[in-house]
Amino acid sequence: MVTSAIEHTLSIQPLESLEQRFRRLEAKWEAETLFLSDSHRIIEHPTFQEILSLGEAVIPFMLHDLEKGPRQWVWALARITGANPVPLADGGNLRKMSEAWLRWGRENGYQW
Repeated sequence: MVTSAIEHTLSIQPLESLEQRFRRLEAKWEAETLFLSDSHRIIEHPTFQEILSLGEAVIPFMLHDLEKGPRQWVWALARITGANPVPLADGGNLRKMSEAWLRWGRENGYQW
């Protein structure tokens, strides 16, 4: 049986949006690192690295998540942006680090 070009075209799935890809990777990363306590292993995880490769376009998604509560996106934001808005005294405090990144996002014109 010969498949026509039209039938082949209809079977192609639509591409996922950037946010869908980000959320899919986020879910995979969280599931695969859920029981890890070593922060180095968590942020060096291959899926986390793939999220970083998405670049600046995912910053609004990360800031949106931080607004809901402290998250480990503080480590990703530093790597993507090269910025470090977290005061030295707040380093390691995920809540304060998240607040610093939210301030940074607003000051730099990000909307989420």
